Amino acid sequence: MRRAVTRTAPVPRGVTLVELLVVIVLLGLVAGVAGAAFRSWKAPASADPVTASVERARAEALASGRAVTVELRDPAGRVASATAFPDGAVVADGMARGIDRLSGRSERAAR
Repeated sequence: MRRAVTRTAPVPRGVTLVELLVVIVLLGLVAGVAGAAFRSWKAPASADPVTASVERARAEALASGRAVTVELRDPAGRVASATAFPDGAVVADGMARGIDRLSGRSERAAR
């Protein structure tokens, strides 16, 4: 007697082209959103050198526990300064712009 030979369907291995394309599209979307978020996060520090300098002074004051003063000169020779204190407060005077928003104080309170 002969036995009947039954064949089973081969088990598919790997991924299909459609699955690969879906993964590539999803990775592209995630990379696009992450890139846009990174640019908007990075732009403010590089866009305003005054704010960047004061933020560095503030970070140094917090790390060292002592006051740090930054002096800035414009092309006309006018001088402005900002002092960052160890508690995170920043006090500005002169013609510097953008410093007061770091400390959360109004211009009147900063002077």
